[in-house]
Amino acid sequence: MTPTDFNHLLSSIKGLSPAQARQLRQQLDRQLAPPKNPAPPAAARKAKRGTATPRPAKKPLTIDEIHQEMMARGLIIRLPDPALDADDDDPDDQPIAIEGEPLSETILRERR
Repeated sequence: MTPTDFNHLLSSIKGLSPAQARQLRQQLDRQLAPPKNPAPPAAARKAKRGTATPRPAKKPLTIDEIHQEMMARGLIIRLPDPALDADDDDPDDQPIAIEGEPLSETILRERR
């Protein structure tokens, strides 16, 4: 359909009565709706003709298998190295001594 024909169609739609507009809407919704029972792919149709073999039950994936699947799909590039996350001996992580009431009590008091 040419752009001119399409524009003519749009201008014609503006002149429809409410009943005609509803009828047009229903027709468009029927045409654009996905099929209720989509046809199976050709490979699945061929498989149905032969003897049916039961599918093995899917076992839950381990976390490593999930990571590998995500990498294969390109969702992640690499996995984090847990050894790099451990910084137990970092001197900046030592508790700081404060004077007065404990910090937890100060936080609770100020929230009230």
